Amino acid sequence: MKQLLIVIFCTLLLCSCGGKEKKPTGWSDSIPVETLVVGDGSTPTERNYVGDIGSEQEMTVSFPLGGMLTKVNVKNGDRVSKGQLLAEIDATAAGSLHASALATLRQAEDAYRRLETLHREGGLSEVKWVEMETNLEKARQAELSARKHMEGCSLRAPFSGVVSCGDHHVGEELRPGEVFARVLDLNRLRVHFSVPEQEIALIRVGDRATAVVPAMNQAELTLRVSDKSLSANPLGHTYGVYASIVSGEKKELLPDMVAKVKVELNSHEGIGVPSDCIQTMPEGTVVWVVKEGKAAKRRIVVGDFVRNSVVVSEGLVAGDTVVVAGQQKLYSGAKVKLQ
Repeated sequence: MKQLLIVIFCTLLLCSCGGKEKKPTGWSDSIPVETLVVGDGSTPTERNYVGDIGSEQEMTVSFPLGGMLTKVNVKNGDRVSKGQLLAEIDATAAGSLHASALATLRQAEDAYRRLETLHREGGLSEVKWVEMETNLEKARQAELSARKHMEGCSLRAPFSGVVSCGDHHVGEELRPGEVFARVLDLNRLRVHFSVPEQEIALIRVGDRATAVVPAMNQAELTLRVSDKSLSANPLGHTYGVYASIVSGEKKELLPDMVAKVKVELNSHEGIGVPSDCIQTMPEGTVVWVVKEGKAAKRRIVVGDFVRNSVVVSEGLVAGDTVVVAGQQKLYSGAKVKLQ
């Protein structure tokens, strides 16, 4: 009889326990949490780079064949107009060469005129006439080459702008092709910066950016990405990006000034959430969301980091309430109390 009573008591105890969900010990009915209602699906990102000021239109100028400077009309920082004479080199040899070529050309032209009538009347063989035409053409090309050589002794501005050059003096010997100066259009300045190859795909033409110029008392410029290189620097594996200046004080800007660039990228579509609220579980990466006062796990796909947040590309929609603090105590279906 005693054994029968024990069996009946145990059966009643098991039945009373089986009808209720066992909750983790130490947890109250409502777990206090902090939440965040996430915004829309467009999350701008930022990248920081170091660049320099340059001109959209700039060109180096040099004497193709080199020589001794006989005239220097500009100094560093001078403003010049298109076609203005910048410098000259000794043209004595070039002038003699051109005079000789010009004399040869005139002689060939005179011979051509004399023999042209004879050729029309049939008094000159076709072979001789072709030879005459060939000699005339050779003389013309020789004179043209000598004239270009002589014109190359004078250096002129290719467009209006500002000259950036070294300290050149009359009597200085320049090597062929040695750069004499740079001409820059300071009315069309832009910012150049290098981007690592793993980030170049994130930057699009039209992206907004800002630049701070330390040399101008931290002056700030508003930029817009206008162009990016299609070939990488083989040493640093970086791509060149150019951004035009939309607004800001440009009057005191000078080429080669350092600029700290911050590019705002809009290529990441997703929702930004604090990184602390994301958990890694056996089923994957999850966050806790609150719906109708209860907690539920939501699997997500994460993307890039944005400031102190992480971009969630899949799993959340605008308006979701995400738990950002207190999620360590949660379990599926737990009642929560918002703090």
